[in-house]
Amino acid sequence: MKSEKHVLTGDVTSGDTKAGTLRVKAKDKEINLSADSKSTKAALEKLKVGDTVRVYYTEKDGKIIAASAVKAEEKKPETK
Repeated sequence: MKSEKHVLTGDVTSGDTKAGTLRVKAKDKEINLSADSKSTKAALEKLKVGDTVRVYYTEKDGKIIAASAVKAEEKKPETK
């Protein structure tokens, strides 16, 4: 059975780089994510509370596993 990939964009509310965990609050929910690879844990280290992030994840055995997490680029209005 292949696990389904999901995407979530929200704000980081907490994180533990040693444990490889991240908590993200989206519009209507807040979820806890775990990193299961060195590259994903390294990506989490670059994020801080308050950052807007886009997380790709799967659900496995009741846990939410982050496949990747990147800082979402905010569209800033152009000034002339």
